[in-house]
Parts: sequence; C-alpha cells; structure tokens
Amino acid sequence: MKRFVSLLVLLLGAAASAGADEPGPGYDIDMSRMIPMRDGVELESWITRPSHLRDKVPAILELTQYEIDGGRRADPAYFARAGYVFVQVYTRGRGRSGGVKSDSLGAQVGRDGYDVVEWIAAQPWSNGQVVMYGSSFVGMTQWRTATQHPPHLAAIAPFVPIYPGWDVPNTNGIPQAWTTVILGLTSGRALNSGFIANQEYWAGKMLEQYAAQRPFSELDRAVGIAAAEDWWMPDGHGGQAPMMRVWLDHVGDEAFNLAAEPRAADYRAMDFPVLTATGFFDDDQPGALHYYRNHVAHAPAAAAAQHYLVIGPWDHGGTYFPAKEIQGLAIPAPAVLDMKALHRVWYAYALGRGPRPEFFRDRVAYFMMGADEWRYAPTLEGASGAQQVLYLSERAGTPGDVLHSGRLSTTAPRSEPAALMVSDPHELPELEVAQYLPDEGLTSQFRGYMKRAMVFHSEPFPADTEIAGHVRLALACAADAPDFDLWAQLMLVRPDGSAVQLGQPDVRRARFRNGFFKAELLKPGERVEIPFEFAWTAWRIPAGARLRLVLMPLNSPNYQKNYNTGGRIGYEDPAAARVAHIRIFHDSRHPSRLVLPLAAPAAAR
Repeated sequence: MKRFVSLLVLLLGAAASAGADEPGPGYDIDMSRMIPMRDGVELESWITRPSHLRDKVPAILELTQYEIDGGRRADPAYFARAGYVFVQVYTRGRGRSGGVKSDSLGAQVGRDGYDVVEWIAAQPWSNGQVVMYGSSFVGMTQWRTATQHPPHLAAIAPFVPIYPGWDVPNTNGIPQAWTTVILGLTSGRALNSGFIANQEYWAGKMLEQYAAQRPFSELDRAVGIAAAEDWWMPDGHGGQAPMMRVWLDHVGDEAFNLAAEPRAADYRAMDFPVLTATGFFDDDQPGALHYYRNHVAHAPAAAAAQHYLVIGPWDHGGTYFPAKEIQGLAIPAPAVLDMKALHRVWYAYALGRGPRPEFFRDRVAYFMMGADEWRYAPTLEGASGAQQVLYLSERAGTPGDVLHSGRLSTTAPRSEPAALMVSDPHELPELEVAQYLPDEGLTSQFRGYMKRAMVFHSEPFPADTEIAGHVRLALACAADAPDFDLWAQLMLVRPDGSAVQLGQPDVRRARFRNGFFKAELLKPGERVEIPFEFAWTAWRIPAGARLRLVLMPLNSPNYQKNYNTGGRIGYEDPAAARVAHIRIFHDSRHPSRLVLPLAAPAAAR
C-alpha cells in the first residue's frame, strides 16, 4: 500500500510542461477579457495561457461567483504549466459581468456556460476540447452547463456541487441560516473573504436573532445583506424581492425549487466523462450524490461507465483540500490526496491524452476509515452488502442521557412503553452551549448529556465490522402538535471511551416525513414513521466499540425554528408556539430501528 501511494504521488506530481528552465513564470494572463453572451450581456474573464504557446491546446473552464484571479488556490498557474489554457469567468452580477446576480442560480447560468464553452472552442489557441472545473457553487455551474449540451464540452469534474432546491437553501425542507453567510460572502461584486472569516460577527448575529425569537425571514437584513438591491429575485408581480425571502416563501414547492435541475432527457444526452467527489462530512453530499445517481441512472451506458466517484473522510472544503485533521478528527495519510494533481491526470485520460490513472481501479473509489485504505466498487450501491438492524429499546420507556441510555438491540422489543420527548420552542439551549463551547468538532460528545437528549447504545461489537453506505433510522412517532423537528446524531464510541461522528447529524421535519416536497401536517395521536438518512460513509467499527444514537428536538440558530403550530414556514408567530409532546414507539407493532449497511465483502481492495 505504501508503494502504491508513493507511486501515485510521483505520477501526480510529475512535471507536465516543457520549457521549465526558461525564465519567467511559465504562463501569461489576459485580465478582464469580456465574453459576449447570446442576449448581449458580457461576462468578465481572466485567461491564463502557457507561455510561448504555439500549438492549439485544451482549455479548462471555471464558471464562478467567487473570484477569477486565482488568488486563493493558484489553479490557473498550475494548469497552465501543465499545458492547458485556464479560463475563469464571473457569473452574472459579479465583477464586471453584466446581468442579474440571481440568474446564476437557475437555467440562465447553464445557457451562459454553453456560450462560454463555444466561445472558448472558437479561440485561436483552442483545440476545441473544453473541460470544466470547480467545487460547490462552481460544481453546480458545471451541471447546469452540461444540461445545455454545448458541442465542445468534453468533460466535467463537479466537486461537492450544490443542488439548489435539493440540499440548499433547505435541509430536508428546513431552511438553513448558513444561506445568509453565503449571501454575505458574495455580496456586491467582489469576494468578501474577510466577512466569511469573521465568524464572531455572522454566528453572533444568528445567535442574537435566535435569542430574541426574531422571524427567520429577517435574518438576511440582520446580517446586513442589501437584499432588495443586491441579492434579489423577481417577486412575480413585476417587482423585486429579497432572494432569501423568495426561497422561504417556496419551501416545499417542487416546481419552484427544482425548475432548473437536469432532467432525464438531459442526462441521456450527456456523452462525456464525469468526475465527482464528495466527503463523509460534506454538507452538500446529498446534492453531489443526487446528481451522481441521476446521471448513472439515465445517461447512456457508455457515458455512465465514464462517471467516476471519489468519496472520502472530508468535509465540504476539505474535499478540495484534504487535510491531516478535520474538526478535531485525524485523517489517515492515504486519504490526504493532492486533488489538483488528481484532476490533471484525470483530465488527460478524459481527453484521450493519457491512460486511465491507476488510482481509478473502478468507477467508485471510497475510503474505509479504520482500515485506512481505499476500496473500490463498480457502483456506489455495490459498496454495500447485507444489512444489520438494531432496534431502539428501553423497558422503562424513556431513556435519558449517556449515563442513563436505552439500547440498540439486535432483538426486536416486544411490549415496551413509548419514549416521551418534549419539544419546547420557548427553550434556548444553544445560548448555554455558546457560553462554554467556541466550536463543535467531530469528536465532541456533549450533545449526549444535554437536557432533552435521548440516548441509545449498542452492545460492544464482538468483532471488527465494516459498514459502507447510508445508515438509516426509522422512528415510529405520534405527537399532540401538527408539526415538530428532530435532530439525530450517530457516533462510534471506541473501547477507550473516545468517540467520532459517523457523518453529519441529520435533521427532519414531521410535515415532510414523506418527502420534502410533500407537506402533511400531523393529526393528534396519528402514528407515523419519520425516516432519517445519515451521510454516506465507510467505517470499520473495531471489536469492543459501540454505536451511540442521540435524539433531540431540533432547536438551533443554524435552522429556521419550528414553533410546532403547523403554520407558514418562517412566519409562525412565536407567541403562538406550542410545546410538542412526541411519543417514540419501540415495541413489536411499531419498532423504531437503526439499519446499518454492511460493507460488501466482494468490494475490491
């Protein structure tokens, strides 16, 4: 394994450009070149070309709302030295680009992507091959562009792509406060790096609004977003409305949220290679995997066979820059990949300029934590095998905190009273947390000791057990309120008592139990099942370790607060807030259960 990793690093780090001994930086920059769109709007670009370029070469396109001078990542210089022309283009409303900023979240950014790809292909230095590059919002612009099918688009590499309407600005139908931070980062026309680094300010504003029980619809103004002048959308009546307000008004509206998503016919017309990457702790993993699954389901077989997926122990930013530590969790050395170099060798393969990189032994590469090695499967589902079911159980009915927990049992319970959870929107537990905890890491265990926590532990595993896939939780519930929110965390507790989260905690809203585009309020006492799905992960649970499931009401400044009235999302009156008494059943007729996806034994190692 060490020899394989060393060889991979050697191959990825090999010099790729001629003339390395010549004086100068090795590349030339054309600043603020304007590219015309079909409707007359012009987009600003910076173009970085290899110095002394004589032959026509492929181009790499980054269509972004962030920055186009290569300042944060030095990508243009790296790829120019590797023999590519690197073209960074501002989306509408950013830099000197014309147009309206919010157009870059819908189909318009794909149409612009089409025009830019074809403009690049017509340049005298282009050989007609254009590939795309970038992460997060920039991963989304790749899928939007691909949906428009520009003839000269040769490959895309969307890392941690957001999926507007699916994983942003809502999580499972619950509006995210983080949206305001991204609006602040991109407020105006230049990137506001100082703003996003000032967590004391924006996190403090979220906490301030939370403490005052202010309407969620006011959060953007509280943070300072010039909503009606900068980040706005059409209000449907010929006017302008703050973008965050428009999204909030359409929570659960599938037609609005997914108006610009790729359709089955779009995927069927995509005949180029794709490289997707996401992480176990990536907030936008749901979006990345939604694109991936839709593409491999609908694209022609030959094209689907050219979709490679890499998934490892990374968070959102760490998927692009894997680090030795993420939020207090040490990351094994083989998982700390050089992603720019991985892009470079994959682009060469995708464009027919080189062999398939040895790293891609199969179409899905995933990292098995605990074994600390890369594994491979032909499909994401192929990494999973059998399932193991653990039933929630507590003979007394309601478990307590870590020291008074219930059980996760391999045997289904027979007759046990339901657990009772109280969700009181008047409570503000995060104020106390903020007083003693500057930040929460992946190894933090304090949630299991909080006032409303309900904890379940498994027995120690008798042997090493590997899981690969989505751990799922089904809660059989009933309540005396028409709506409520729940938070669930799954942790691996090692024999020495240390612990780590297995992916991100999951949050669910009762009204969206059958899909977050299908709102169904609860009737008093109605028994329903609320499904949770934790992030895709791969982990070896060592012998002697246990699993810990922590359940609590969702009551956080990071999300729009549910006042349990069943009223209009984001506009409920705090004065009318209801205390929800939630019964969680764990008996033979209504078994609440945790389902573990055991790793497939046939997965290549």
